[in-house]
Amino acid sequence: MKRILAGVAATTLAVGGMLVAIAAPASAHTPRVKDTCTSLEVNLTQYRGADIVVTIDGKKVAGEGFGDSWHRTFELDGSTGHEWTVDVDAHDGDRYDAHERGVTEACTPTTPEPPHGTEVQVGIYLYPKLDKDKGAAWENSGKQELLGTTTLTLPEDELTNDEHWYTELPETDALDDIDLCTGWGIQQDLVRGGPDDYTMPDTITYPDGSSMDGHLVDWQHQELSDFGIELPTAEDCATPTEPEVPEVPEVEEPQVVVPQAPAALEVCGADSSDVILPADSAEITYLRTEQGVLAVPTKGHTFGEDLAGYTRTEGGDVIFPIAELVPAAEDCALVPGDIAAVCDGDTPYLSYGVSLPEGVEVDGDTPLTITFINPDGGEDYVAADQPLEGRLLWPGATDTAPKQWPGWEQQDDGSYVETDGNYAWTRDGVQVLFEVNPEYSTVVDYPPASSECANPIGVGGPDTETVADSADTPSDDAAGGADSLPQTGATVGVIAGLALLLVAGGGALFWLRRRVQH
Repeated sequence: MKRILAGVAATTLAVGGMLVAIAAPASAHTPRVKDTCTSLEVNLTQYRGADIVVTIDGKKVAGEGFGDSWHRTFELDGSTGHEWTVDVDAHDGDRYDAHERGVTEACTPTTPEPPHGTEVQVGIYLYPKLDKDKGAAWENSGKQELLGTTTLTLPEDELTNDEHWYTELPETDALDDIDLCTGWGIQQDLVRGGPDDYTMPDTITYPDGSSMDGHLVDWQHQELSDFGIELPTAEDCATPTEPEVPEVPEVEEPQVVVPQAPAALEVCGADSSDVILPADSAEITYLRTEQGVLAVPTKGHTFGEDLAGYTRTEGGDVIFPIAELVPAAEDCALVPGDIAAVCDGDTPYLSYGVSLPEGVEVDGDTPLTITFINPDGGEDYVAADQPLEGRLLWPGATDTAPKQWPGWEQQDDGSYVETDGNYAWTRDGVQVLFEVNPEYSTVVDYPPASSECANPIGVGGPDTETVADSADTPSDDAAGGADSLPQTGATVGVIAGLALLLVAGGGALFWLRRRVQH
């Protein structure tokens, strides 16, 4: 019996030892995962090497191996909920693996419950960064020194808000003895329980944060500059060095070169885009600009007094002005022909003819725009798409019933009254502009009052006193079929009649002379 009891005791001790051996490493692995509606924080300590995979909403956001510890915080969109998983594969056995998952909800305002009087402490720590060029974080934390604590009584549901954190550093001399150029961070920890329940540690050394296990509720890392501490600049922290005195190379005198003048353009309407640049060389580079051709000397070269027609700029370069490369404006103006106001019966027209300067080509048969320029600054009269030669009905006039004349207005009874409207401004020496690409302008006089096409029938003529409706009473010229009347007022019909009388009289005298001789 005693042998049986001894065997059971030995077996029990062996199994218990195995359980202790199994449990001891497990207690050393410390996975802590904390989620809120806006963040997911993962903090792993006391590992001997492991692999971690973190997924959020089915997307892998982290997957890597680590040594003793691993800490990351992932920001979440607080306007919606999220699903997350944290899978840790321990290198010292599957039994130490960790698999955690959770679901966060969207951040929504809630009505706080009455306070339950939970006593908490906030501790603020100063620490040197392990890497001064990286941000403040647990994994970048050196030895942390406690600067101060505060004790608060908070409702349970307010333990994770941000209103209890320090916004200013407590009064301390700690900053007087440190080199700010080495990089420093701040950590704040919120622990459950008052000073009677828990004493904040004076120091914390990364990666061991186990002294707060069971008490730590929330934490955050900040930069010293977040508390209004002015940090030195990189230049202030740089180690001053003696400047090296560069060797001054011997300066060679630049070689004087002369730019090549570009070829002039002979086509009217050409601009800088049509200029053919001189060929670049090892001494000079040529550039096309809106102002002309720019010549730039290459390194080791310069321009002297001889600029070959170029003009020197303030920067030392030289430019050949575009105005000296394209034809002058006067050489590209329209060539005027016969331009005058003429009458066809009782209707005034502008008779004109212009020709293009040599080298100018246009598309189509009607490239001309004729503009009667309003001398009072009002709206001009514009007739586009006209041929280069022809005649144009005078502004304000009509050649069909009811007949109209510029400066006159027909009444309901068929009579006419003078008016300032209906292009009256064209009657007193109006300037007419002819445009294609080149342009030409001249002043054309409206036919004088004595001309039959100057005014409504019977108004302003030498032989009439009453105003008649031209639609009912055609003029003598219209009835006789007169073709035109120049702006001087003489009519072709009168001249032709006198010529016929002279020819008839001469013929009669010749016939009588032959009869007398017989």
